[in-house]
Amino acid sequence: MSTEAGTQTGQSASSGGRQEPQAVIRESAKYRRRAQEAERRAEALEAELEAMRRDREEESSRLGADLAAARGEADSLRGRVEAIEHDRRLEREFLAAGCADVEAAVALARHRLAGQDPPEDLKAFARALLDEKPHLRREPAAAGTAARGLGPCTTGVKPAGASGQRRVLDRLADQARQTGNAKDVMTYMRARRGGI
Repeated sequence: MSTEAGTQTGQSASSGGRQEPQAVIRESAKYRRRAQEAERRAEALEAELEAMRRDREEESSRLGADLAAARGEADSLRGRVEAIEHDRRLEREFLAAGCADVEAAVALARHRLAGQDPPEDLKAFARALLDEKPHLRREPAAAGTAARGLGPCTTGVKPAGASGQRRVLDRLADQARQTGNAKDVMTYMRARRGGI
């Protein structure tokens, strides 16, 4: 037995600096599993990071498109506001110049200025347009105007007339509405403008 014990102690003494091969294999398997798990976690984190980058890029491009659309809408609205302000300035100038039909004058001015920059002197432009189109001017009723059946200014609120005038206008309006005849409509319009 002493020889067996001596051989066992001799084996353990001779392998004292070395581990058993199975222990080494177990340790390397454990490190390999840890390394593989770390690689899987790193891949998962990289995939998550890539997904976050894609989401951020998609959101950024969507926000960029929304911003471009909002800027386009703002520019459109700014253009509409400028056009309305320009029309209001034209209306003031036409009224100051003695225009009878401001809406028609503004429509004509808008047509003339389409695609052009507005003139710097709107007052001169309004007067020149009214000089070209004298029928747009508000003038005292001349004998020729009354003979043609044209009355005074058609814009604005008319004073309340006598009830007889109102009945005649109502009758003419009903007749024009029922027949649909252009002659009846013109008769009604002339009567309404002239105040009968």
